[in-house]
Amino acid sequence: MAQQRNFFQEGLYAGLGLALRAKENVEEFAKRISREYKMSEEEGKRFLEDLVKESEETKSRLDEIIEKRLESYLDEAGVPKKSDIDKISKKLDDLEKKLTNK
Repeated sequence: MAQQRNFFQEGLYAGLGLALRAKENVEEFAKRISREYKMSEEEGKRFLEDLVKESEETKSRLDEIIEKRLESYLDEAGVPKKSDIDKISKKLDDLEKKLTNK
């Protein structure tokens, strides 16, 4: 089980690193294109804002896809959800109370 968790953690950390790096790359790309196409400062600024906005929306969609896939993998592996563990804990607490009251 520990190996699976490390695999998932590594994947999530890699995704976060790529997202941070991607934003820097988008900004550099926008600046380079602005210079090459001799955009005015205002045009360059709008271009950068549009690219950053689009990359953030794409990242958000990608996050949703990753979350759904991760949930699917965990379900297939039979890893219980927090809600499942909470239900079992509550049942155990209830049983413990019944046993101590007898």
